[in-house]
Amino acid sequence: MERVKIIHEVYTPTWWCPFGYAQTIVRELFRYHPQLDWQREIVKYADGGQSALDWLHPKDEIANQKKNTPIVVFLPRITGSTHTAGYLLHAAVEAHAKGWRVAAFNCRGLGGVELTTPKTYNANMTDDIRDTIKLINTRYPTAKKFGVGFSLGGMILYNHLAKCERAEDTGLHAAMILSSPWNSLRSTMDIETFWPRVLFNQNIMKNLVNMVRPYKEMFEEMVDWEAMLQAKTIRDFDKAFVVPLFGFKDYKEYYHESALYYKVHRIPIPLLALNAADDCFALPETLPLDDIARSENVAMCLTAHGGHTAFMQTAHPSDPGFIERLLVEVGDVVFNHL
Repeated sequence: MERVKIIHEVYTPTWWCPFGYAQTIVRELFRYHPQLDWQREIVKYADGGQSALDWLHPKDEIANQKKNTPIVVFLPRITGSTHTAGYLLHAAVEAHAKGWRVAAFNCRGLGGVELTTPKTYNANMTDDIRDTIKLINTRYPTAKKFGVGFSLGGMILYNHLAKCERAEDTGLHAAMILSSPWNSLRSTMDIETFWPRVLFNQNIMKNLVNMVRPYKEMFEEMVDWEAMLQAKTIRDFDKAFVVPLFGFKDYKEYYHESALYYKVHRIPIPLLALNAADDCFALPETLPLDDIARSENVAMCLTAHGGHTAFMQTAHPSDPGFIERLLVEVGDVVFNHL
């Protein structure tokens, strides 16, 4: 971490939008989405399911042809996908400018890819990212690979790492998780308070319901379909849909299994977590700071401000911020010094 200069700075948010709620909303609503030359690959899984893996290859033809060109693997937020996630697109711009190869993983049912089996995703469902990373390693066995997950994407990435006994089993050289909740139960309750519920929770819940709504015949016998349609919060959706679909006893079991806080000692490769103290999805008291302080592989950068995957530093919502700068610096260390 001594090579990552930015984490020794004091993060100062943009003067006109310093607070977490505001930053999160402004980034989401007013950040433009750059048009990038993605090449889509449909990944087929052993159970008949499928998802999209979007590639952004280096412009330099020599770098593109090289099998050892560094690769950044991005995982978006809970209902995000390559073309809808501004935070991912801007991070991809910075990675692409460095000459790195970019791969953006889309969960089942997202990114415009049809569901072919009665299975979606959750924060603890790591089979698909595991198989996708294996595919990337088969194609580019000598390239260094850096996994970067945003929010729920970071939870999926972290849980994948925690299930691997050895570093080589992860398929990655290092990882970074950005604004990921560490205590699923506590975070779910926190975003059911008034302002987070109005500003974020209900919108995410609607996106989740709309994702599976076209597949009534596929799911209605496996889940509580009517309760799902009447959901008012993410927890309502999880109770009616995720819990029965994935065989959890109840939502508390699902949230415990997906939580990150008690798995710090299981992470077998270098991992940096970025969280903001004013992020309602991951309040400071939910962070396992003592366990991280004792860890050989996990480090945390905790800022006073930054919101949820926002971290603005200039007046314009579309300008690069702390996340983009951190990505470039950590990526340089991963690809040149690990």
